[in-house]
Parts: sequence; structure tokens; C-alpha cells
Amino acid sequence: MPRTRLLPLLLAGVLLAGCGYVGEPLPPALKRPLRVTDLAAVERGSKILIQFTIPRLTTEGLAVPADADIELRIGAASAGAFEMDAWQKTSDRVPIIPRDDRLARVEVPAAKYYGQTVVIAVQVLGPKERSAGWSNFEALSVIPALPAPDNLAAADAPDAVHLEWRAAASEFRVFRKTPDDTGFTQIGTSTVPAYTDNTIDYGKTYRYLVQSVAKTDSKYAESDLSTTISFTPTDKFPPAAPTGLSAVPGTRTIELVWDRNTEKDFASYNVYRDGQKIAEGLSAPAYSDKDAQAGTMYQYQVTALDTAGNESAKSPAAATGIP
Repeated sequence: MPRTRLLPLLLAGVLLAGCGYVGEPLPPALKRPLRVTDLAAVERGSKILIQFTIPRLTTEGLAVPADADIELRIGAASAGAFEMDAWQKTSDRVPIIPRDDRLARVEVPAAKYYGQTVVIAVQVLGPKERSAGWSNFEALSVIPALPAPDNLAAADAPDAVHLEWRAAASEFRVFRKTPDDTGFTQIGTSTVPAYTDNTIDYGKTYRYLVQSVAKTDSKYAESDLSTTISFTPTDKFPPAAPTGLSAVPGTRTIELVWDRNTEKDFASYNVYRDGQKIAEGLSAPAYSDKDAQAGTMYQYQVTALDTAGNESAKSPAAATGIP
């Protein structure tokens, strides 16, 4: 082949090798943010609290701009089957406050919706208001605001803290925080304005707060939280008096035995003879009175002490003597 014809063919081969395979052109990215899937709502006090995570990516895996338009709507549910178009036209759009992170928290005044079931949903819009669709839909039955408990007070109780408060509600949640906790934890519920926390340690400081709640369909409406109180329980309560005391005379002694105290803060026993203490600090439920005199009748009683030094009432007496 002539050299003048070979050169153009070589150049064409080099160009094709550098460009690689040319396929079908890709469609332009629509940049639609992913759907929100974790929208949640609760009525608390006079507000409806709404929370959801703003998606970070589009359906093509591209980053969603931090200032993407967010359409959050709340509106009354119509009777019968849910109709998206009707809800979208009659619902209220809720403004979203600018945020620094991807977790959106929104408060909506609830008074407008008292006595209604509302439907809440959100969508994040891309360019030209393109959307991957509405989030999960949350239905919420809205009731007049529940009263927050007030006058919350704590008092010592045997191995417990007793709480009382004022509020006209059918159910309450009780929350507690210890110095080791990072936040409050619900420890129980009550249908009366009182609760006894029997999972305490004396001398440890606890913080408490209470909330009124009411069942609405499958959810609960909540009141605002009560004020927080701090309380350090003190052991002011003596153990139960020992039982089962018996006195058996021996040759030179009188042997005493009684039922063992099983309370968790039990510390020791004291023994009394004719009203006078003759032994203290006993760990076992038994005592040998070696000072008893023959021919004399004695009356014995026993008490129990706890770790705080509280002494119980005296046991029923047991009387005997050495013949």
C-alpha cells in the first residue's frame, strides 16, 4: 500500500483507540430527592410536633442541596376513602424553618384541628418542582390540649419514693433521670395522679417529671411535661419486728432462736431481757444467754436494725427460766 494512503488509516486508528466505545447518550438527571420514609407526628400540649429526616441524595445518587424546597402539608381527612388530590388542595402548607442538619422538627398550632383527624405528609422538591413522591402519610386524631401535671412532689416511702401531682387526666407517664443517665427514661404509667418508684437506692439523687396522656385511635395525645423536681430518698423506715422467737432453757444458759430477717437493707439484731438490752450487732438469728440465773423467770424480746440504723419494734416476748 502506498505510504501516502497508510498514514490516514493509522491516524484514524489512534483516534478511535483514544475515544473508546461510544454508547447511547444518557438521559439528563432529574435530580429528584429520595422520598421521606420516617415522618412521625404527635400532639403535645397545644402543638402538633412533626419530625422527619431530609434525604441527602437524589434518585440518581446525587447530593440534594441543603436549601432544597420542602413541601410539608397538614389537612383534615375527608370522610370515606382518602383522596390525595382533595387533601392536597385543602390542606395547609407548613413553612419549614431553615435548619443546620438533616433532621427537621416542626411545631404546628393544634387548636385549628381540635376534634378532627388530620393527615400529614411531606415531599422534598428538586429542580422544576420534581419529586420522587410523598412521604409516608401520618393520620392523627387531634383533641383539646391535655393539662400538664403540676404541683409534682416527692416523699420518702419504705424502700421507695412516692410521687403525687395534680392533673385531670385518665393516664400519666412517669419519667426519671439519675446522675448517671444522659436523659429521662419512662419508668412507669399510672391511672391516678400518684406513683411509687420502688427501684431506688437511698442516698442517690433522682430527678422526676410527669406527663398526661390520652389514647386517640392507635396513638396517644400528650400534655406538655411537668416541671422537674429533684429528690434524694432517706431511709427513715425501720425493718419489720422479728417473728418466731422461742426461748429454751438449758443447764446453765437460755438459748434463743427466731426467724431470719430477709429484707435487703437488714444489718443486725439486738436482744432484750426484761426490757434491758443484753446483746447487739448480732448477724445470726440466735443468741445464748449465759448470764441467766437458775430459779429466775426472764422475758426476752428481739429487734432488727437496718443499714441506716433504724431499729424495729420489739418482737413478741418469749418467757422462760432455768429450773
